[in-house]
Amino acid sequence: QELVEQEAIKMDEIRQNIATYTANLAPDLATVAQLNSRQLQKLLEHLPTQQQNAMYLVADALKFCRNLSIDNLEFEEVSQDKLGFAIPADWNGRVQIQGNVIETNDNGKNHVVAAKELGVDPEFWGVYAQRNDQTWVWMADFDVEQQAINTAQKLALIDAMAERNEYEKGVKLARIDELRICNNPHSTEEEIDAAKEQRKHAEMLAMQNDADFNKRRQAMETGQTNTVQQNTNESIQKSQNQHSIKESDHTSHASRQYLVVPYSEKDQAKAAGARWDKVAKAWYVGENADIRALQRWLPENVPAQQNPAINAQTEFATVLRDNGCIVDGNHPIMDGLSHRIKVEGDRPGEKSGFYVVHMDGHPAGYFNNHRTKVDIRWRAKGYSLTESQKAAFAAQVAIKQQARKAEQQVQYAKVAQAIKELLAIAPSANTDHPYLQDKNARPNGLKIVPQNADGLPKDSIIKICQDRQEVKTVRDEHPDSLVFVADDLLLPIYDVNGNIWSAQTIQPNGTKLFVAGSQKEGHFHVVDGNSEGLAALTALDNAKAIIIAEGYSTADTVSQAMNCPVVAAFDSGNLIPVTKLLHDKYPNKPIVIAGDDDLHLIALNGKNTGREKAQEAAQSVNGVTVFPVFALNEQASQKLSDFNDLANKSALGMNAVKRQVGAGIEKAIQLNTIQKHTIQKHQSQLQQGKTQNQPQPEIKAKSQKRALV
Repeated sequence: QELVEQEAIKMDEIRQNIATYTANLAPDLATVAQLNSRQLQKLLEHLPTQQQNAMYLVADALKFCRNLSIDNLEFEEVSQDKLGFAIPADWNGRVQIQGNVIETNDNGKNHVVAAKELGVDPEFWGVYAQRNDQTWVWMADFDVEQQAINTAQKLALIDAMAERNEYEKGVKLARIDELRICNNPHSTEEEIDAAKEQRKHAEMLAMQNDADFNKRRQAMETGQTNTVQQNTNESIQKSQNQHSIKESDHTSHASRQYLVVPYSEKDQAKAAGARWDKVAKAWYVGENADIRALQRWLPENVPAQQNPAINAQTEFATVLRDNGCIVDGNHPIMDGLSHRIKVEGDRPGEKSGFYVVHMDGHPAGYFNNHRTKVDIRWRAKGYSLTESQKAAFAAQVAIKQQARKAEQQVQYAKVAQAIKELLAIAPSANTDHPYLQDKNARPNGLKIVPQNADGLPKDSIIKICQDRQEVKTVRDEHPDSLVFVADDLLLPIYDVNGNIWSAQTIQPNGTKLFVAGSQKEGHFHVVDGNSEGLAALTALDNAKAIIIAEGYSTADTVSQAMNCPVVAAFDSGNLIPVTKLLHDKYPNKPIVIAGDDDLHLIALNGKNTGREKAQEAAQSVNGVTVFPVFALNEQASQKLSDFNDLANKSALGMNAVKRQVGAGIEKAIQLNTIQKHTIQKHQSQLQQGKTQNQPQPEIKAKSQKRALV
């Protein structure tokens, strides 16, 4: 009874503090705080009062812990008392749910593994909280997935309740509400759209009232940069791994022989030499396997049985047809990967449909027709796969993926050869091209699509049109050909070894296209004022830092400003693979991502894709990001986003590019030096025997479960 009374007193104190705090706010901020309060009450109203009070008490303690007003242990004790588990004091607000299974290792000990790693249904669900160092900490396990979801939602609410910045709190609450509405099967489209708009409005309001954000625009002469938070342990591990042989079965994906292994028989298959393909989520014959012992799991030796997967595939194919898709070839491909598909109204080469289907447990998927804006979440009617059926289907999918990849590589090689032949006869570009003039960019390493294909082999798949009006007719007549337009810019696209795999064309009006059927991912173009082509790629060997930008003009601007080679990854989606591949080639060089700051896109879709992808790319290699800082009010009013805009459309000009990127390079070099020193120190300690690996405790009961996150 005494504890209940103490809790009631504490709750009264919290309510009084909230009321006093709101009353003392400026009118505009007080309005935001009141809206947040109403939104919070709406999100809490379905919970019992006791649970609401517990969340308020934990959030209050978290708020003071983050403000260093109470110690870490006191906060963790409060969360343990009120929630049943201790939240780490350095929790960054992120929560994750993971489906898990318990597996027994070769020593007979139990350990927890993510179910998706084995391609099986979860036995239970774990909830995890992320620390500031990006590591995940187990919070609790649940037998029912919805219980885990409920707990994760409560933790997200606690993080929002503890947020002191009212604008940021509004964003967090809006995101929670949007997720709640989108996950409710009874929500109408109007309710979902309203929730999305509310979230976008909250994000825009937070951006406009972000003190650091506005300070960057006012500090136009300082050239501040943004760095990605580093994790020293990850840096050490990555460095060590670069000089060690990665664990591999030495079996190429193209030659793997897949097996039909039910989950209950996996240990037997593993003992006979079967190995698990994490990407395909299927077992295959390992290098040193006993093929005789694996005979029973070969697809041709598994008895045929009625397969609900086929029915699900037929059902989903009907859904696609009913919504305007042209279902041909292997479609629908039920492998858990994203696929594009032709829809009615598409021109040759276009694929305006998108779908993905997962066959784990109960078949389900998602489809979107970009032409009609139809958006469907699909779930098969009553089909549930047995272990044997899951294994058979996984093997079938893996075999088909293997065949498709082989066909795709043949197509990539065919297109790459045609591009090389075109580049060989294409004249070099000059500064007269309208796009280069508009961007004040140099033509180093660029070509111009020639007037005709006379210099190409007779069997070439390349066709050249004189104007854009011809393109449709030529494509219709030659659907398997690559169609170009004379006088367009032509940018060769290389891999890290200098092989050409693709090309980008740029029209006079700035429209950019990649060659159809070519391989762009992980490939790039190097811009250097002192060299071009392969020589520019080689120039990276002597660069003090690897600088990566999105488009050609941005890369050229940075190259001009810093007088060094700069990599053009072409778009934000290609930043991450390019960054990782260049880091693998130059593991000891600092990496700087000269990112785009797509501020104007937040109002349209709620995301700053350029900034987010740049930060993600830098974080993947412990690199540094630097974004353009414009003069006050320039960026929003003119929709400026990259360093080419800063050089050509800002009052700050090219000198600002030099200062800002230069500061980013220096910061990256300093960070790289610190990392090297830390790694050397750690390796020295290892050699002296001062560090020891801590053994993983054996899991004895369900309450002690931990997953490998």
